[in-house]
Amino acid sequence: MSQIVAQLRSLQGELPEAQRALAAFILTDPAAAAARTILELSEAAGVSTGSITRLSRTLGLAGYSQLRLALAADQGARDARSTWREDIGAEIGEHDSVEQVAAAVAATVAGVVTRTVEGLDLAAVEVAARRIAGAGRTELFGVGGSATMAAEFQQRLYRIGLPIWSWTDTHVALTGAALLGRGDVALVLSHGGGTREAREVLAEAASRGATTIAVTNDPDSPLAEHAELVLLTCVRATGLRAEAVLARHAQMAVLDVLYVAVAQRGYARTTAAMAATVEAVRPYRSQD
Repeated sequence: MSQIVAQLRSLQGELPEAQRALAAFILTDPAAAAARTILELSEAAGVSTGSITRLSRTLGLAGYSQLRLALAADQGARDARSTWREDIGAEIGEHDSVEQVAAAVAATVAGVVTRTVEGLDLAAVEVAARRIAGAGRTELFGVGGSATMAAEFQQRLYRIGLPIWSWTDTHVALTGAALLGRGDVALVLSHGGGTREAREVLAEAASRGATTIAVTNDPDSPLAEHAELVLLTCVRATGLRAEAVLARHAQMAVLDVLYVAVAQRGYARTTAAMAATVEAVRPYRSQD
């Protein structure tokens, strides 16, 4: 709670009638009150300007101009705390130690990964792995953080000899999807599942007869509804609230399981490709 608002609440019951009414009016919307001039506040609250000045002095301020500034500063502090909670979370405070931060992050990430893997539809993973392992071509697509995960997955599967591409440009992705056919795969990642671009790329691939796979957090999303196979993440808005960050951890957990399953289904090819790629970069590895 903000300092000036807390002070006003604590004093409210002890104030004279006019100041008490003014305090109640301000507390209903401190930001709106701070935006008013003294005359506007006087008229809106139904009190005299003298009552406004006296309330300001009761709060230890020289006058209404200082009260306005204090209310505005409190609103800014509340906005900052709200943004902090939405992006980082309520469990980590401004003055927490690095040890506390590390423990909170570890617990939250571990929880997200565990819930995601435990909730995976393993039958869908089995089918997805078999289709990707045998695909003539696999196209990956994601936007924002999901694009980063798609690119990581592409690099890993490309290293074991699979024909796989990852796109971030919607037009290029739609072009790639249009070139797919039966025996090909389109895998699209979207945390919320409502991204228009992701849905349209998946729909284009489906119209060409390709296997469509969605990695999303919402089983009822438009993306999930249009996919043949749905691999769900399990990110909840608790603890560390940076949902975009947690979404990437959850997506990577799904992709890790899928990657190993794909690699297993082409074991001879996988091991040969890994050996060849290790040998190719050996001269560039540090000999220290």
